[in-house]
Amino acid sequence: MIQNDRRHAVWERRQTELWDRIFRVTQDVVTLAHSLRDLGGRQILRDELLRSAMAVGVHIVRANAAENAAVFEHHVREARLQAVETDYWLRLVYVLQQSDEVQRDLSGIIAQYASIIALLQQFLRHAQTEPHVLRHHAKGPLIN
Repeated sequence: MIQNDRRHAVWERRQTELWDRIFRVTQDVVTLAHSLRDLGGRQILRDELLRSAMAVGVHIVRANAAENAAVFEHHVREARLQAVETDYWLRLVYVLQQSDEVQRDLSGIIAQYASIIALLQQFLRHAQTEPHVLRHHAKGPLIN
């Protein structure tokens, strides 16, 4: 019983950490997207970057609202895929931008997405190895 309580506490901390990271990095992406130079008229890059970044959080919210393990796992997978896609768009914008300041900001955001992708992968493993995961976490993380 004590081991289950410890695992539950670790999961709760990771879940809260993930929500916080996603929320902060999405704010960073929105701010960055609005500050980007024209990129040669490629508005689609901004639009896709914003769409994929925001979709990460949306899928995490949907995962936490899931009524069964399959739906939970589906949305965590989708969040991970959207995080990978966001990483792609960020790297593409990095190559196209010539401003050192923007590239520094992008480097930091790209690093944040790498850790988010790793956390989402851990969540997938957790959901697969502990089928009772929804019973403990269906209400989402504790938000400070």
